[in-house]
Amino acid sequence: TAAQETSQDESETAAQEDSTEAGTEADSEAAAETEAVPERPDYNALDYVTLGEYTGLTVTIDLNVTDEEVEEAVNDNIKSSGSLETVEEGTVQEGDTVNIDYEGKLDGVAFDGGTDKGYDLEIGSNTFIDGFEEGLIGVAAGETVDLSLTFPENYFSADLAGQDVVFTVTVNEIQRVPELTDELASTLSEGAYTDAASYRESIRQELQADKESQRDSMIQQAILTQIANTCTINSYPQELVDYSVESTLSYYQSMAEAYGMEFADFLTAYMGLTEDQLRDEAALAAQENMQAEMYLKAIAEQEGIQVTEEEFQTGAEEYAQQYGFESADDLIAYYGEGMVDISLLQDKVLDFLMENTTVEEAQSESSTEA
Repeated sequence: TAAQETSQDESETAAQEDSTEAGTEADSEAAAETEAVPERPDYNALDYVTLGEYTGLTVTIDLNVTDEEVEEAVNDNIKSSGSLETVEEGTVQEGDTVNIDYEGKLDGVAFDGGTDKGYDLEIGSNTFIDGFEEGLIGVAAGETVDLSLTFPENYFSADLAGQDVVFTVTVNEIQRVPELTDELASTLSEGAYTDAASYRESIRQELQADKESQRDSMIQQAILTQIANTCTINSYPQELVDYSVESTLSYYQSMAEAYGMEFADFLTAYMGLTEDQLRDEAALAAQENMQAEMYLKAIAEQEGIQVTEEEFQTGAEEYAQQYGFESADDLIAYYGEGMVDISLLQDKVLDFLMENTTVEEAQSESSTEA
């Protein structure tokens, strides 16, 4: 809907809102069209990157599970199970799910996409534009309020971007996450846990296991963060930026064809952009996305780290299994040899960095108090 906060980062969502089975097929066809990718340009990263310190680093990771994380996970399970309670008395609070009717008007005239009935909205989800959800806090079921709001300047619809509007909203029903009781814990766990305390502990253990499984990823991210602070990207390889931009345009062109639309019309309808604007945003996104790669490739060049033919084949086979391809050849045909090679090179450099980094784990509050 036009009340929802849809910026360029969420542009695909705008297309998805109108999609049906035909739309899903269009996405699939678009993806299929992009399978035969041209070969990715190679470059010398040290031509663009000034390296700083990258070995002998010390990073700290936090594998502790907080009480807040446990409660959030419990509440998410309660919501997904359909166990919310209807609030008979009282007003909307943060975290409530409200069923609403609303109508948005610009200069007193209702605008397209600004009206809906029976919409379920979680307060605090930041689904709608700034001020919408906050404006419903303190409203009782059955009440109607007028919310004077302003659409973001980068809103996907050019007609609404930066505009002052008024939403008339009626709160039909308020639903709230109930307290976790022994009975509810048993229901949520299908009888595996019969009291709230043991159910909470099981959730804590699950979250702890998840964090432990992400340990290496957390270390790598912490290393990359430090490297980004010590190394400098002076410029970007233009051929690679252009390659990424053309890949992005090719994908959306295929989507437009699958939807049976002219490319310019597709961009306007679903992304609120011209082709030039899409190119500019794709170029910025490409530069941002290749930063970590450039740091790691520069380190590989400095240290003489390379992917051998044997490592390439073994790695490609592992990737193929991980991402659901029938063979390494299928994976290479889809992504291109250059993309597979640079991914394997980054993995190898990250292994090198982890071997040359001191890792410290944050203590829990209880350990600190002890």
